[in-house]
Amino acid sequence: MTYLGSVRQLEARSEYTYAVSRLRAMENRKIDTSAMQQMAEAESFESAWKLFMETCYGYWAAEMGNNSSYDNLLEAELSYTYGELRKFVPDPQLVQLFQIPYDFHNLKVILKGMFAQREGGKSRWDLLVSMGSYPADDMILAVESEDYRLLPHQLHRIIPSCVMIWEQTKNILEIEQLLDRHMFYIMRMIANELSYNGVKEYVRFRIDAENIRTILRLKRMNADASQISNYLHSGGTYSMELLAQLYSEPKESWARELAFGYMGRILDNVEEMDASRILPEIEKRSDGMISKYLNKYQYDPFAPEQVLRFLWLKETEVKNLRIILVGKASGVEKDMIKGLLRHAA
Repeated sequence: MTYLGSVRQLEARSEYTYAVSRLRAMENRKIDTSAMQQMAEAESFESAWKLFMETCYGYWAAEMGNNSSYDNLLEAELSYTYGELRKFVPDPQLVQLFQIPYDFHNLKVILKGMFAQREGGKSRWDLLVSMGSYPADDMILAVESEDYRLLPHQLHRIIPSCVMIWEQTKNILEIEQLLDRHMFYIMRMIANELSYNGVKEYVRFRIDAENIRTILRLKRMNADASQISNYLHSGGTYSMELLAQLYSEPKESWARELAFGYMGRILDNVEEMDASRILPEIEKRSDGMISKYLNKYQYDPFAPEQVLRFLWLKETEVKNLRIILVGKASGVEKDMIKGLLRHAA
């Protein structure tokens, strides 16, 4: 890095002193570990719900009235968090990195709805979420009117390809793969523009985790080895070529082959796991590795990566709450629920 580049990075980091202090103040909204464990130990959904209502999420129940399902409350808290951070974070693209997957989720729902209508079916607008960086209603209008000019994330380039695939093959899986590939491309582009090392690493680890989970899913399905690269995403620590070669080897060798990268450790002892438990366990481990990485910045008062850490912890909290509440509503045993929870900090 040049001297001028180093100076600019130092200036940028100094801007985060105020932002980090604001994040510290917002931590009082976090649910501590003991409260989360109490919810997991609750004897019934009703008991867990009562504890849930005593947290910051309970505020949204009063705001939403009869529409206060746990999904809506979790969504409301995340939307509030993103909105608040965008007001004071010097680089709002850091917040956008977490909102982008929700934008792409909404686009998938909208496209599937449009295709379903063409076949005489119905749209599922109830599956849309409010956590994205672009309003879902505006996205619906743009897609239905075929006026993509104002859509974010270079979507004007990718939507016509999705429509063409549907018209030619009606292959929804291929469309989803195309959108996921574009999503990670946009996330990489933002990380490269920001030039913060921790942000670049975070995006790389997200891609690594997704690619490793993908080859495990494909292995379970006995997918054709020649097609593996079509399902993987570039930009991670591990090249698509390496992962495609790895696919044909026994799973017990995967951890050794990927040990040079940060995410390789999530595959330790994978060959000893019950087949039905591999994917949930690997997802939990990959989340844990990302948490461990971002926790390196916990005490740096100037680190832009503190924004990533705060939002990652918030999303992990929401994920844990959903695991608990869904588990309680479904009658899942306490030990199984606790075994699925992520330990973020």
